Amino acid sequence: MQSKPSMLRDMTAGIVVLIALALPLLPLTGGPARMKVHFRAIDDDKPHAITTRTSASVCTVMAATLAYRDPDTGAFTEVNCQE
Repeated sequence: MQSKPSMLRDMTAGIVVLIALALPLLPLTGGPARMKVHFRAIDDDKPHAITTRTSASVCTVMAATLAYRDPDTGAFTEVNCQE
C-alpha cells in the first residue's frame, strides 16, 4: 500500500480539526474564568455580547482563535478573559 503525500496531509488536517473541536470539552488545567465575547455580524448595525464561565486555558485558546476584525464591513469578534 502506497501512501500519497496528499493523503497524509488530509489525515493530518483532519486530526488537527478534530483536536480543535474537542478542545473546549477537555478538562484542561487552569482556574475558572469568565469569557466575554463581543461580536458584530456584517448585516447587524449594533454589536452583541455573550458571557459564559469556562477554564482559563480554554478561554485563552478561544481568544486567540476567534479574534477577527474586518475594516471594510465593520464585522468583528473579540474575546476577553477575566478571572
